[in-house]
Parts: sequence; structure tokens; C-alpha cells
Amino acid sequence: MEEQESILYGEDFENASALIQRGYGYWKTKAGTRPAPTWREIKPAEIKDLLPNLVVIHVLQNPLDFVERITGQRIIEKNYGNSMGVYWRQFPGRGPGSRIWASMDDVVNYRKPSLQTIPYVGPHKDFLRVQTITCPISDDGKTVNKILGFVDYLRRLV
Repeated sequence: MEEQESILYGEDFENASALIQRGYGYWKTKAGTRPAPTWREIKPAEIKDLLPNLVVIHVLQNPLDFVERITGQRIIEKNYGNSMGVYWRQFPGRGPGSRIWASMDDVVNYRKPSLQTIPYVGPHKDFLRVQTITCPISDDGKTVNKILGFVDYLRRLV
């Protein structure tokens, strides 16, 4: 795969929520013109206001799998529970063939952030959609070993 500057793919970024734009902006300042920053460059103290909406997913190889290692409190509160430490191959709705798996697979393979808007499925009926930006992290400059994500919950218009 040839080296390319990181270019966002997915849906129209101009219509992304302010939280998603701030998360992507932070990642982009750390990546610069590289496909991905290193984990060492990510400083939680610089994005305190985004931490409740942050998720860090470790990427496992051979076979490919994903596991959440850090999940922000707002994400936990808005879902049916905490999925940290659960391998996605074992997680109903997140395994191979699911939309979320395909999105993460694309981030790993193309080393580019992905913007997605998906229907909200969870215990709170006042949300209509979930918007996510998932961004590659690479400690060796080649292999994506983590994915840094920001998640925003978009309310129903009343």
C-alpha cells in the first residue's frame, strides 16, 4: 500500500457535529502529513472535554480482531453496557460482516479516518443517530495498531 496523506473518507465532514470535528481536528494536528500519529503523541490532558466521548480500540492481527481498551463515560451511559475488553469476534453485532467491523477494517487497511453516521440502538429513546469518527494510530508508521474514536449522540428533533 503506497504512502498517502491522511484524507478523511466517509460521509460529508462539513455536516459533522462540533464534537466530531474537534476530535478529528485533534487527531489531524497529531498526524500532520503522516497517515497516523503514534500513541505516544496522544495526550488526554489536551482533550479533557472530549474524553467522555472517546474510545480507544486495539487492533489485533492474525486473525484480525478489535477490542475496546478505553471507553468514555458518555459512551457507556448511552449504550447497553460496557464492552471494554470484549473481542469483537465474540460480540453480537460487531463481528465480521457487520457495518462497524467493515468500518474498522477500512481504517486499518487504508490508514485513513472514517466518518460514519448510524442509527442509534440503545436504551435512550431521545437519540436518533450516532456519529463517529475513527482515526488510525500507528506506532511503527506502517501498521495500524490502535484506533482512536470519538462518538457523538445526535438527539431527535422535537
